[in-house]
Amino acid sequence: MSIWKYSFELSTKELEVTRKKKQALDNLYSANKISKATYETLEKELSKAITELEGHLESIKTRMTTRAQELEQQISTLELFLASLEIHHAAGDLDDETYEKQNKAIQLGLEATRQELDEIRMSTKIISQPTQPKIEDTEPEEPIMTEEGTNITEETEDDLETDEPMSDQQTLI
Repeated sequence: MSIWKYSFELSTKELEVTRKKKQALDNLYSANKISKATYETLEKELSKAITELEGHLESIKTRMTTRAQELEQQISTLELFLASLEIHHAAGDLDDETYEKQNKAIQLGLEATRQELDEIRMSTKIISQPTQPKIEDTEPEEPIMTEEGTNITEETEDDLETDEPMSDQQTLI
């Protein structure tokens, strides 16, 4: 496995896990299961980690773009070698055995180079697609508490828009 591919996969997975942790933290705070001070401390750490991982992925993307350009140049060079080989073989400068060996070597090089280039292009598309918006310095709304100290969840239009059918108990509320 290429170093860029390993680094890309590792960073992508780590970013996904960190975003899930951030979402879980937001949910815990909204459910009033952690204090505001705890939330702010952990949120700051997770947001910093997310920003760093996003920056690292951008750096990987830049290196991948450079590598893709190198591979495109390599493909052009191999195609020129292949054309030159064909010309020399057609002119009778090379015997069939030498031609076959060199042709096979160049074809294998072209195949491997094209495969790596395709992998880079797919990975670059994945990085470029916004899977989730970047984490901003916003915190979830503070939970609304009753006088008894219980958490009240406010219903919004987003909460009402669901594809799930409502139960009889939900329609009575």
